[in-house]
Amino acid sequence: MRAWLYIATVIVATALTAAGNGMMATFVPIRLDLAGSSQDAVGVVVTAYAVGMLLGCIFSGHLIRAVGHIRAFTAFAAIGTIATLLMSGWVTVPMWLVLRLAGGFCTTAMFITAQSWLNEVCETDYRGRVMSMFYLGYTVSLGLGALIMSRVAADTATPFLIHAGLYAASVIPIALTRLQTPPAPERIAVRLREVYRISPVGLVGAYASGSLGMTMMGVGPMYGTAIGLSAQDIALTMAALQVGNLAIQWPLGWLSDRTDRRYVIVGAAFCVVVVSFAILVAGDATLLLLVFLFGLWGGLAESIYAVSTAHANDRTRTGDYVVVSSTVLVVWATGSTVGPMLATGAIRLLGPAGIWIFFIAVSGLFAAFVAWRLLRRAGPREAQQEPFHAVPASPQIPEWNPYWHEEDEAEAAGDRRQAPERDTGG
Repeated sequence: MRAWLYIATVIVATALTAAGNGMMATFVPIRLDLAGSSQDAVGVVVTAYAVGMLLGCIFSGHLIRAVGHIRAFTAFAAIGTIATLLMSGWVTVPMWLVLRLAGGFCTTAMFITAQSWLNEVCETDYRGRVMSMFYLGYTVSLGLGALIMSRVAADTATPFLIHAGLYAASVIPIALTRLQTPPAPERIAVRLREVYRISPVGLVGAYASGSLGMTMMGVGPMYGTAIGLSAQDIALTMAALQVGNLAIQWPLGWLSDRTDRRYVIVGAAFCVVVVSFAILVAGDATLLLLVFLFGLWGGLAESIYAVSTAHANDRTRTGDYVVVSSTVLVVWATGSTVGPMLATGAIRLLGPAGIWIFFIAVSGLFAAFVAWRLLRRAGPREAQQEPFHAVPASPQIPEWNPYWHEEDEAEAAGDRRQAPERDTGG
């Protein structure tokens, strides 16, 4: 029981961070719109946050290696707190671009620190339960953060104070934890060609999921503003994304355990196309219908990531897990960076409908790619498939440890030399 209490300190710290993250994803576009910023300017700030996430994926390991997990988490939280407080003093696009980039870096770095910490110290027989609690706490907190914005005025200093307070509060359980700290990581390994050979669908699915999820989180509020929703109504639609993720991800994961996961992936991608088209043609839909459709969209889109990473995991040899997870992480973050830029351009050219046309294009192309892979290769044998594990809604990090140890690289090279060649599937 005491060990679980120690583990809970890390889970609670990350949940506090996620709540602030969910709140700010809704708040930033609304606040900039109230300040008179153009859609292009808002898109640039949203993209800056995604760029910060990408940089956090790549570079946060250096500080963790230098000072350890507890000190690194504390430093990231302090920088995030300072960045949020500075945002309250200068509501300008250039200043917010820099500060949101810092926020994206810190939020992702804190998640990586906590996630890799738990992966390292948890034993195999209960790691699955711990990580499920970790991801569930993160997902629920994202939704709660969006709901906070439905009760807070966007034109006041309150959102800044709440977000800064959540950043600061996350340090408390970490500072008081008695959970064992793992050895410092060595480096991150990104090998696109190698991972594509292992699992084309898993790698492309990570990009598509990042592009869909982060675009909705960052640009979705811009759509709500454009069609005349209030700040409170926008917050409800954003919260519905996380509720839909909780409701839909497990059933689709259960189904993917009983068939070739690619069938589930292509089905989910096609359904994203259908729901996006439904929202596009719904026009002046009632708020209740819009919340329902957003929840359905969120559950389907986020499930693409979860099932795609499970599909990649099925095809990964023991010595290759870290390389695969590191590469998937960076590809997801790249999609999270490029997607908002393209969607903002689509809104500028086509109006509010542009975001749904973007979603239809991304989901449709991905569905076509998965269908092509189904024709190219047979699925894995049932014995090769591991049980499905739910993962958090975007923005999120893959469940594997993203750090690559030098000794692991040598061991993996030996494993690859000794392992017989096999057709790993799509």
